[in-house]
Amino acid sequence: MRDKSQPANYHPVLSLGLATSITLGILSTLPNKAIAFSFTGPFAPSNWTLTNTNADGSVDTTNAATGTIVLTGGNNGSNSAGTTDWTIPINASRAGNISFNWSYFTLDTPGFDSAGYLLNGIYTPLATQDGDFSAAPVSLNVNIGDVFGFRTATDTNSDGPPVFTVFAVPTVPVPEPSSIVGLLAVVGLGAISLRKQ
Repeated sequence: MRDKSQPANYHPVLSLGLATSITLGILSTLPNKAIAFSFTGPFAPSNWTLTNTNADGSVDTTNAATGTIVLTGGNNGSNSAGTTDWTIPINASRAGNISFNWSYFTLDTPGFDSAGYLLNGIYTPLATQDGDFSAAPVSLNVNIGDVFGFRTATDTNSDGPPVFTVFAVPTVPVPEPSSIVGLLAVVGLGAISLRKQ
């Protein structure tokens, strides 16, 4: 039964559908990010910083365009600990999910050298012995203002450097949230028009 205070042509389902469509339309304009991590564009080698702390390490970016870099750690003979970091500040064009594979090589005794990633100065070792490699991609979220990077660390700076190879993970297209929201809006409008019939 119709409420007398509402116009004769008032349809609550249509009003709900219109409100839902407007809300979904607004949501679909919000920023969303599914980044393709590689060593090109925003992640090009020129945007990174190499820092040695009591180390003589280096980074080889010869194959960066194909998604591979090699970070070699310290071996300066000092018999003291050192690190080699390759870092990048995260801005709007770099924020999102980063995924990568890796492999590790060293001649040193297991446990004396390591390699992994840095996020806001916190080191997460991934490899500690020769032949270690990723069985599955490492995946993490980085936000605007974060500093992300890779590190090789040595306890002794002797017996050979740690060598950390990073491979960008090939991306598989995934619908971004705005695409899904748009699809839901179309389905909702279709359901409303069917209900009217």
